[in-house]
Amino acid sequence: MRSIRTTLLFTILLWMFWLSWAAAENLATFNIDIPAGKWNAARLRNLPKDAAVAVQVVSNGEITVALVDSRDYQRFSETSRPLFAGRVEKRLSFSVSIPATGDYFLVLDNRSGRESRAVTVAVRAARSGADQTKSAEDILKNFERQLHQIFVFTPFPIGTQKCGSPRAFLGTSGIVLCEEYVHYLFDILKDKKKTKDTLSFSIFHEVARVLLAQWNHPSYAEKEVADEFATVLMIMFSQKERAVATAEYLIKNPPVSETFSKLFTDDRHPLSIERARNILRWARDPQVARKWQKVLVPHMQTSLLKKLRQQPAPWADLPLVEKELTDRTIGKKVPI
Repeated sequence: MRSIRTTLLFTILLWMFWLSWAAAENLATFNIDIPAGKWNAARLRNLPKDAAVAVQVVSNGEITVALVDSRDYQRFSETSRPLFAGRVEKRLSFSVSIPATGDYFLVLDNRSGRESRAVTVAVRAARSGADQTKSAEDILKNFERQLHQIFVFTPFPIGTQKCGSPRAFLGTSGIVLCEEYVHYLFDILKDKKKTKDTLSFSIFHEVARVLLAQWNHPSYAEKEVADEFATVLMIMFSQKERAVATAEYLIKNPPVSETFSKLFTDDRHPLSIERARNILRWARDPQVARKWQKVLVPHMQTSLLKKLRQQPAPWADLPLVEKELTDRTIGKKVPI
């Protein structure tokens, strides 16, 4: 069992290494006062094509924010196609991918306000957006290959993509992670470990959803069932602490959960407080992983079953494992 855990943990660590983009990017923070009836702008010089730019704006009152290119900046009052436009009440975070190399402007607009606004802006720009995407896709595909070493299932689409909206995954029969989701998570959580933990559960939830659908589980479409199965997979793959950390953080920080619910159109990612409580309960239940073995054992690779027989894991159901191996040996059945 040590080798099984190590293999999957290696995949997760590679995935988390990709997330270190946050530590390698350019960061700029500045404070500015915007008088009532006025607007101001900050220039972001020579941004490369496909750069990932994440912006957070904190204001002591309502203002409008827009990110525009040089041409639109010259005719700001008439611009109709900003890269981003939104209203800040207290705090706003957003991310964009730069469409062409050049200068861009972050416009802070208080023309409709009657009072001056004190604004703090943090801008992060990562130059290697394309390389990050390629790396993420390679890691996800490696994750899929390693899943095939453990379970029997039909290959499914897996990779990353710009989705153009605040959502976690595209609605396909596989796993297509939205690049924007990673950036938004980091913008809100502002902590690499919390981002890694949250993203890990999101990925395991999608894996659980796809596997349950392929295996014709009667409740595959139910969000709660996918959450429980994802928790079980994380327990089996020595990722339990990530599930626990994500759940505990959301339970202790309701405003973060509220921010997620307002920002994301995807009701599965990230977790709500209610779902986080369920996950915490399952993760602390020593019997929950064993309960799922009736579903999992028939879909395990024979090599995994043999390892479980030799080195039983705490969650393994040895009678089920032995019966499955016996049935396969005498030809009564093949992995389904």
